Amino acid sequence: MKLTVKAGSVLAKTLFLLTLAALPARAQETVETFQRIRTAPGLSLHKEMFMLPVTFSNEYDGARTEAVFQISAKHRIFNTPIYFAYTQISFWQAYDRNNSAPFRETDYNPELFWRTQRLPFYGGEVGADIGVEHESNGQKPPLSRSWNLLYGCPYYYRPNFLLYLKFRYRFPEDAKTSPTDAVGDDNPDITDYMGYSDLHLYYRFAWHHGIHLMIRGNLSTGYGGVVFDYSIPVPKSELSCFTIRFSHGYGESLVDYKRSLTRVGFGIMFAR
Repeated sequence: MKLTVKAGSVLAKTLFLLTLAALPARAQETVETFQRIRTAPGLSLHKEMFMLPVTFSNEYDGARTEAVFQISAKHRIFNTPIYFAYTQISFWQAYDRNNSAPFRETDYNPELFWRTQRLPFYGGEVGADIGVEHESNGQKPPLSRSWNLLYGCPYYYRPNFLLYLKFRYRFPEDAKTSPTDAVGDDNPDITDYMGYSDLHLYYRFAWHHGIHLMIRGNLSTGYGGVVFDYSIPVPKSELSCFTIRFSHGYGESLVDYKRSLTRVGFGIMFAR
């Protein structure tokens, strides 16, 4: 069973959200190098936003070659240290015109978190984010995937370096009575593949080149995944970068959380 969404309406809404998220960040200067920990008032960027027009995967190739894009923004609530954030990543089989170029998967990730003040520490600063989040793909059973999490993210920051560590606890859900039941846990073994923590390492080189390495895993099961981004600024652009993105392992998307995939993509990172 394969559920798809018409590409036009979803893409239009996504590009509109991307535009709204990008404008405030261009209009103001912030001290932090990395948008992941920026504390700007109002609406600002959160995680990377990128568009990979073509990707190469051991599973999704040929006519099923996918374009992958992500939008992400956060809003500081009433100038408090509490933020609402939203991230969305989509896997679009844009070149499969015989099947109406479907969106194979879109994962939605709202979160609410509290950001501590940063304190000096060994030539840099330390801080933390503490919050709750929901992630789901909006599908019906048996393709439905979702989980609810409590997380804590301590980090160490210097102007050209950020080490961001995310620890998570999954809120338990009741078991399903059958795979097609709309009530109950869609993916009871997801932490076997996604683990309980992510390690993010960001680094800025000379000439504003940058890397982002993400590693996750579950030591007890041996499953995990890695994502590596290398970005180079677009000439005469404030924020946009050319990027190459490599991912391998489990958890690239919710629907594929228990499948090991390798993917390489090229494109534009609108903000990092």
